[in-house]
Order: sequence, then C-alpha cells, then structure tokens
Amino acid sequence: MIVFLVLFFFSKIALSGEIDGKGVICKIYGNTIGYFFEENRAYEYKLLGGENELELSKKDIGKYFTNENYIYIDEIKIDRKNLKFQKYSSFRGDCKAYKNFEVFKKNMNIEALTRENKI
Repeated sequence: MIVFLVLFFFSKIALSGEIDGKGVICKIYGNTIGYFFEENRAYEYKLLGGENELELSKKDIGKYFTNENYIYIDEIKIDRKNLKFQKYSSFRGDCKAYKNFEVFKKNMNIEALTRENKI
C-alpha cells in the first residue's frame, strides 16, 4: 500500500507542469486566442480594444491539467494530437503549438493579426 502511494505521488509530480513554457494559439470562429502555460497555470492572451488601439491582454485563467490525450483548462479541452479546441459543446476551433514564449508572442503580433482588416 505504501509503495502504491509513493509511486502515485511521484507520478503526479512528474506530470505536473509538463507543458510549462509552451503555448497554443487557437482560431475560434475567426477570433484568435492564445493560451500559454507556466508554473502549472494557463494564461489567456487576446487582442482587446485599448484607449487608442488594440492591445494584447493577458489573463490568468487558472490551473491546467493534462493526460495523454487532452489539455484541460476549466471548461476548455484541447486535443494534444490534432490540436482541436473545444469549450462547452459548441465553441470549437483549431490551434497551433509553440515551443517557447518568444515564438508564441511573435505569432500573437497585433500587426500580423490585423493585416487583412479593411477598416
């Protein structure tokens, strides 16, 4: 029994934070939302209207959990194999993975994301 508890405890420690330092950027019904993982927490990045121009907003949305198939963030589920996004039963989208914050932030670039805007 003690051996089982020790193995269980160490397996949880080994899996915690396994995707820290990585992120995904998802297109959900035309909107771009980024999720970056650090210190066992998920941070949501998205463009919001500022006083004079769009600004990149960062929001702590809580702890994330993983298994071999999915990343879970509250009501969000991201498939680790095909990077499909699902929130509740109706919000769906596709994501791209980024291996570090520099590449992630470069792809959340306001100019790049608004280049096709007509107004």
